[in-house]
Amino acid sequence: MPKLIVQDLERTSLVDLRPGESLVIGRSHDCDIPIASNRASRRHAEIAASPNGDGHLVRDLDSTNGTLLNGAPFPDEAPVRNGDVVDVGGTLITYRSEP
Repeated sequence: MPKLIVQDLERTSLVDLRPGESLVIGRSHDCDIPIASNRASRRHAEIAASPNGDGHLVRDLDSTNGTLLNGAPFPDEAPVRNGDVVDVGGTLITYRSEP
């Protein structure tokens, strides 16, 4: 089962990503992965299952400051692979798909 390693200045946490599951990341407490950064939008980004079912993708949700994948901006959405790092307002989220 894929996992997300979420790292900010104060803590590191591990989040299981179930098959077909989508998780919203942002400042709002209603997000699946809430983050405390004031550089993040309330609903900043989403990690979602790929439409063809062969993994996951990251999608920016029209955030103010954008989302980075491996240190670079990307168009609306991009596939994520094992070891990729998503940066949401300075919080780093590493995608792990291997056991």
